[in-house]
Amino acid sequence: MTQAAVAEAVRQGIVGGDLAPGQRLVEAELCAQLGASRGHVRAALVDLEYEGLVERIANRGARVRLASLREALQIAEVRLEVENLCVARAAERISDAEMRELRDSARRLQEPRTLADVRGFARVANRIFASCLRIAAQPVAEEVLLRLHARNSGQRFRLLDQPGRTQIAAASWLQLVEAICSRQPDAAQRALRELACSAQEAMRSLPTEGSLT
Repeated sequence: MTQAAVAEAVRQGIVGGDLAPGQRLVEAELCAQLGASRGHVRAALVDLEYEGLVERIANRGARVRLASLREALQIAEVRLEVENLCVARAAERISDAEMRELRDSARRLQEPRTLADVRGFARVANRIFASCLRIAAQPVAEEVLLRLHARNSGQRFRLLDQPGRTQIAAASWLQLVEAICSRQPDAAQRALRELACSAQEAMRSLPTEGSLT
């Protein structure tokens, strides 16, 4: 496995919640799990450190980094500006087949089993997010957003763990999907802003996280 492939595997583990904030990233274990050389694993962890996903602790090695609430809110503000462009472009470009795909994913968000499973809910929301970016066909924006999305994963899971939060988020996602599928760029941007503002407000009420040990 190449250095880039190792970095992507760890990145996806963080985004999907399989690698939790504070979890140690032991090079020998990653080599065995991914079938990669020690050099590729070490270099991949350095790359992820530059991306803000991994941190190194003296005498303790690497671990998954949790962005502070302040940093997470700043990331959310930047994302909103770039995502505004993408949802508008997606609403302009979406095909009938892509509408069916988005609506199918949105319906899954409403299923009781999905609402009760934070990781499952995040996977479906991530799929909708990725589909919107693909439909928008804005590769530079997509690259920026995927990096920022990964960097905010820890706080996003903390937020979704709050009681009733998946139900609130599902309603907002459904509104956004319907606006895109109705080919209404302005409505899609309004729905996105409502989704983002609701998440930011809820994030501000989260308890300050303690140090990860």
